Amino acid sequence: MFGIMIESRWSMYKKTLIIMIAITLILTGCTKISDNLDDTVNEIMKKEITSVNTVSTGYELYVPIGVKQVSDNEYNQRFKIHDRYIYLYVDTISYYYKNTLNYKSDGDYNYYYKEIKLNDKTGYIGINKLDDGTFFGVIVYNYSKSEFYASQEDLPVIVANSLIIQNSIKFNDELIKISLLSSNTDGREIRYELDKPKDSESTFSKYLQEYVAEEDNDVELPDDN
Repeated sequence: MFGIMIESRWSMYKKTLIIMIAITLILTGCTKISDNLDDTVNEIMKKEITSVNTVSTGYELYVPIGVKQVSDNEYNQRFKIHDRYIYLYVDTISYYYKNTLNYKSDGDYNYYYKEIKLNDKTGYIGINKLDDGTFFGVIVYNYSKSEFYASQEDLPVIVANSLIIQNSIKFNDELIKISLLSSNTDGREIRYELDKPKDSESTFSKYLQEYVAEEDNDVELPDDN
C-alpha cells in the first residue's frame, strides 16, 4: 500500500514537471516535450533560449520552472528536481579562450549518444545505463557540462531541464576578463597567466570533480534521501 502511494505521488509529480517544462518551452520559444529523447532534444535545440533569470560569475542562465537551484559556487551550480540532482560546471576560461571541447565517441555510452549543434555551438549528450537499472548522463554544450543520475521514468525530464539550462547560458566577456585579471579567481589566473593554454583541452572534468568533492562531503551523488 505504501509503495503504491509513493508511486502515485511520483507519477503526479512527474506530470506536474512535464506541464512546467511545457510552460518553460513555450516561454522560451520551444513547444514540445516527449518521452522520446531525440524528439525532446531536437525541439529544445531548434533555437537559442534568450530568456534568463539567474546571474552568476561571468554568465547568466535560465532556471526552468520546477527546478530548484540548490547552490551557486561561481562556476559550479547544483540543481534539484524532486530527489535528483543536476551538477553543472560552466567553463568560462575555455569560453574566453575559445578552446576546443573534448568529445567522446558514441562507443563510450551504452544507452544514448547524440551530437548537438546550434549555430556555432556544438556538444553532445551521452547516457549510460548502469547495472542497477538507473542511468548516468552527461551533457557537454555551450562551454558547460552537466552530470546527473536518473531513473527510466524521470530521464526525459532531467535531460530536458539540463539542456534548457545549458542552452540558455549567456557569457559576459568583460566580467570574465576582470575575473581572469583578478588575483582572487581560485588560483586559475596564475595557472593560465592570461595566455591561451598550450593545449586546447577543456577543464570540465577537473573542476567538476573538485566541486563535487568540496560541496558534497555530506551528500552522495546524486541523491540525498
